[in-house]
Amino acid sequence: LAFTPEGALYFTSPSRHAVYRLQPDGEGFFSAPELVSELPEAPFGIACAANEGACYVAAEQSIFRLAADGAVQLIYRDSEARWHGELHIGADGRLYVARNTAEGADLLSLERDGSDTRLIATGLRQVFGFTWHTDVLIIADAAESALYSLREGTLSRLAQLPAHSAPHGMLHYSSGAMAQWRDGIFVALSGSWNATTISGYAIYWLRPDQPSAYQQVIPSYFGWDAEALALRRLSFHPLQLMSIAADANGWLYAALAEGYIYRFRPR
Repeated sequence: LAFTPEGALYFTSPSRHAVYRLQPDGEGFFSAPELVSELPEAPFGIACAANEGACYVAAEQSIFRLAADGAVQLIYRDSEARWHGELHIGADGRLYVARNTAEGADLLSLERDGSDTRLIATGLRQVFGFTWHTDVLIIADAAESALYSLREGTLSRLAQLPAHSAPHGMLHYSSGAMAQWRDGIFVALSGSWNATTISGYAIYWLRPDQPSAYQQVIPSYFGWDAEALALRRLSFHPLQLMSIAADANGWLYAALAEGYIYRFRPR
């Protein structure tokens, strides 16, 4: 998921090898999805560059630049990658992308034309989502259900989440719309699709200075855990969360692997 400054919501569809766009309708909702472009590979992460009027898309082995009119330009290809995860534009203007290979997972940085590739973090098992909190990178290892921090080149384990919860999308929430969550990190937990116990299927929130005090904020009923919520059909289960974003109002949007997008806003 990625928003443009004008409020359009872009999302990727891996199964259709396509990128779609939802235009705001001026009444707080969106018009029907528009096909922006079809790609030669399954796309995953996407980030929109406000100063270019274009988006960058991370696919299986490639990164593409996608113009507003749907024109596609290949800027980077890695034959050793099995798939790339989320892609973001850093404060330095460079692209950052999660890279997964047969040996494990890395975090790369590169210029927007695909040049000057740098290895930022390595030694992870499987990475889809990451975000920044001030100048610290927070990375989710889905295979280990753990969060790591990267500060001045040093990778450290920040928090251990519930086993098999598979954290994927991440978001540093800076809006005051839901003040109780401001300046914290949202983590979308995909869930334990092949485990004997149900775990995840929720959105967690934490502050990096108190990472062990994480909270399950969506859904949140009477302190029930993931398994109890799933049995009562009060969670995302069996659908799997993949990405999370916020619009200019501070409202949250969550994308599910099965093709749904949910919006959460203050009452």
